[in-house]
Amino acid sequence: MVIKNKIIVIFLVLLATAYACFAQAAPDPAYIAVGARPLGMGKAFVGLADDLGAAFLNPAGIANPERWQVTSMSGKLIDEFNYLSLSGLYPTLYGNFGLAYIGSSVGGAIPTTIEVGSDPADPIFVADGSELMSYYNNLLILSYGSKVESILKIPGLDRISNNLSLLKGINIGANLKMFSVNLTGDHITQGNASGNELDLGIQGKPLNWLSLGGALQNALPMSMGGKLHYDTGWDESYPALLKLGLSANVLGTENSLKSLGAHSVKLLFDLDRELTQSNMPTLLHLGLEWKPLDLFAIRVGIDQDAIDSTQVANNMTSGVGICYGDFRFDYAYHQFDSAPGVDNHFFSLSYGVAPPKKISDPLVSAPDKLITTNPTVKVEGTAVEPKIIRVRVSSQEAKMNTKGQFTLEVPLNIGKNGILVEGVDNTSKLISADKLRVLRLITYPDVAKDYWANDQISYIGTLGIIKGYPNGSFKPEGNITRAELATLLMRTKMGSDKLVPATNQAIFKDVSLKHWAVKYINLAASEKVVTGYPKNIFKPNDNVTRAEGLAMIARFGGVEKSTAVPNFKDVKPKYWAAPIIAGAEQVGMLTYLQGKPFLPNKKLTRAEAVEMLYRSQPVKLLIKDLTSFETGY
Repeated sequence: MVIKNKIIVIFLVLLATAYACFAQAAPDPAYIAVGARPLGMGKAFVGLADDLGAAFLNPAGIANPERWQVTSMSGKLIDEFNYLSLSGLYPTLYGNFGLAYIGSSVGGAIPTTIEVGSDPADPIFVADGSELMSYYNNLLILSYGSKVESILKIPGLDRISNNLSLLKGINIGANLKMFSVNLTGDHITQGNASGNELDLGIQGKPLNWLSLGGALQNALPMSMGGKLHYDTGWDESYPALLKLGLSANVLGTENSLKSLGAHSVKLLFDLDRELTQSNMPTLLHLGLEWKPLDLFAIRVGIDQDAIDSTQVANNMTSGVGICYGDFRFDYAYHQFDSAPGVDNHFFSLSYGVAPPKKISDPLVSAPDKLITTNPTVKVEGTAVEPKIIRVRVSSQEAKMNTKGQFTLEVPLNIGKNGILVEGVDNTSKLISADKLRVLRLITYPDVAKDYWANDQISYIGTLGIIKGYPNGSFKPEGNITRAELATLLMRTKMGSDKLVPATNQAIFKDVSLKHWAVKYINLAASEKVVTGYPKNIFKPNDNVTRAEGLAMIARFGGVEKSTAVPNFKDVKPKYWAAPIIAGAEQVGMLTYLQGKPFLPNKKLTRAEAVEMLYRSQPVKLLIKDLTSFETGY
């Protein structure tokens, strides 16, 4: 019985694994089941390796995805050999972990022999036995890939990170491969086999448009367990294969040589060199991926295969990819020179391939730009970025629940408070930070919240212009002396007590050089903010009257005198302070007395002095700076 088609399936067991037929080489199902996307590009993927296909061609690429992915692939080789693969990837803070399974099988094959006397160039296969044969070759892959800088954040290694800065931007990875083979039928016994192997990979970007990669597949020698061991005691090795590749972004919206609208074009080139069989030819893989839209990709490639130690087959490949949200469907057609005219179709469905959505605000915290009189503030917020597992508020650990919500009560100093909120991962690497700005105003126990000048006293007190008493009180209805008013005006003008210049000359007879306020009074006199009484006296300890206090504060604020008649019936036009009172009234310094008599000889209270100062131009500028959230935090 002459058989010319289905009978050759057993021969395909070797064909399906390329040059596994040389030198007792064990068949590797990952030769084909690399995913429809890499297949469509001639398996040129070592340099690119940006999705789960990296598990089969360059495990260093496992480090690239920023979110979990799953993918599957199915297809038939030469219409008979069934392939199915399932793989997944999960990112962690210390690198990405992957798990992949490949199942390859052929069933119902008829055992054959070559008919005696047939042409060796065109042999005739004839059935040899009645029992059908089946072949299974399964592979389980445990993958790990990480960016070097992530590894250097592991406690204990962080101390050497500064010495290895050149390695940042490089990915490394490894595969642990576990094989299981079963051959049954035609009276075969002990057809089971199992084996292990190891792949190593590296990848980096020397230029923003160029990625380079390298992988050493089947790195374990037979002496270290890198082999397929049959129950019969027969061992087969997995040929060590060095793979080098590059990926160039020729067109793209970013990190590319050129830009052309939404077009993206990647050129891929891989080189394979078998290390354990030096007589085998070096194989090339060429690929191109063109995405005219983010939704659609077109792929072509050449996947070279070894026919023997001297001949190479150029297998043409092509494919398409369709993306919709997180899903991607890939199709690949792969021609095999050894089986012309037989269609080979492969399909993949992937989830999680869309780039992660950029979180505009990884750490949301509040309150910001808050003005309060409370001694503490409750800082609360949410760590939106999943990588944030701990939150520090002003270096204190905040309680955070499983939803990323956190809260912490923080004490406030008088004045401006910058509160730093930091979100870190479990290696204490900073992921995101917020700067909260809170202004705390001073309060006094004897100034009620509904007191008419409460806000003014809080702002002036916070600025340190008028200070409270040692027991914490302010005494808003208390009087203020001429020396005290001169002091606070000059303190305000100079910015601090230390900047008020010392004096060695007594300007007024009743203010000696030993007087506690002599330097303030002398400066106020030289600035024409105060004037003395006849006979060159100042009366520093006298309580200042409302007219005197307004005159001093108006001069300090640069208020011009006015010829208008003041709107106070008890202030006559010829009164010495009438022009100053009229000028102050026009610039809004006396709004608190609207509809009331001025009472020029009434003793000025501390609250009134604060109110007048609050309305003066120099203090307005100080309050504007105090309430600005752009500086000082």
